[in-house]
Amino acid sequence: MKSHYQTLGLPSPQATPEQIEAAYHRLAAEFPNNGDFQKAIAAAHAALIDPQRRAAYDRQLQVSQSAEAEQAGRIQATSGRGWRWLGLASLALIAVGYYQTTQPKPAQPEGAVVGQGGDMAPVAMPAEETPVMQQAMVPSPPTAMAPEPIVRQARETQVRFVRPDRKPGFDAAYLAWTTYLVVGGRSRGSGVMVAPDRILTNCHVVAGNAMSGLIVINSATHERAKVDKYAKLEDDEDICVLSAPGAPPYIAEWGRSESLDPGAPTHTVSFPGNEGLTWSSGTLIRREMPLGMEVLVTSNYCRPGVSGGPLFDDKGQLIGITSAGRIFRGGGGECMSLTAETAKKVLYKPMVPIGLAPAQYDPAMLRR
Repeated sequence: MKSHYQTLGLPSPQATPEQIEAAYHRLAAEFPNNGDFQKAIAAAHAALIDPQRRAAYDRQLQVSQSAEAEQAGRIQATSGRGWRWLGLASLALIAVGYYQTTQPKPAQPEGAVVGQGGDMAPVAMPAEETPVMQQAMVPSPPTAMAPEPIVRQARETQVRFVRPDRKPGFDAAYLAWTTYLVVGGRSRGSGVMVAPDRILTNCHVVAGNAMSGLIVINSATHERAKVDKYAKLEDDEDICVLSAPGAPPYIAEWGRSESLDPGAPTHTVSFPGNEGLTWSSGTLIRREMPLGMEVLVTSNYCRPGVSGGPLFDDKGQLIGITSAGRIFRGGGGECMSLTAETAKKVLYKPMVPIGLAPAQYDPAMLRR
């Protein structure tokens, strides 16, 4: 069950009253037609904005978390007793083996070949790829990963992730916490969290992956969440929103793309190809209107995999969703992003089960 802090999209119980007030009013303004969500954020705001109620709630939350940790420890300890029984059984087998090896062996017939011991060669397990933050166009050398020893502890260790303080302007390390890798059985793309459990991406990232089990992975904490529902705009607009219950609630702040002039700085944070988490800086080149949709054309780094990722302005505010790119034969390229104003409209569409997502999707901006 979510805490009141998570409902408001606050990363930790150390949030100030000003941050609580700002988070509540921002979410209330962004989702005015969602009655259940309005009730949830109103209850969270009422519990946290009053100092006495907040202190009582924090104590209750601490007790609940301690109880969960203690229960996890008992489960771990119970499993430890199973390991002790397994160890005693192993000692018994070793004793039997030693007895057999001390007995006289029959002589081998002449010409027989004695085989070597049947020890199995160790099998290397594939390591999971971990996204690494890097700037676009700067290759990073591969890092050899040594196998980690298995350590069994009496209690489980609860890992807490601490988001860095935000720096003025575009802060790639801070904004990476809002960015997600969207992974399916056929392909992968990028996404950005815009509300609790709600991640924006392109519909062509979702298409063909729904039946294979679509998941989202936070680029900073590496926590995973399974997608259960989605919503989309009309067929000509390549914007989908995913429902991913339990995804870490690090929410991007909306900006206004209409206020940008050509030459304004733009920034992307996404997962191009197999390069890991990558950010790039560019500028707004122009605006285009394919089939009546407004598209921001920028000079940012754009390769397969960036689709669905956020486009930020120089204040670190979300102004678009990166959706396609052009690569020129003579070198260089352009990035095409749907505007934040277009993307916002999908948040008011009804959610349907992810299994109903189409197998294919033809983005309108590529149909000319």
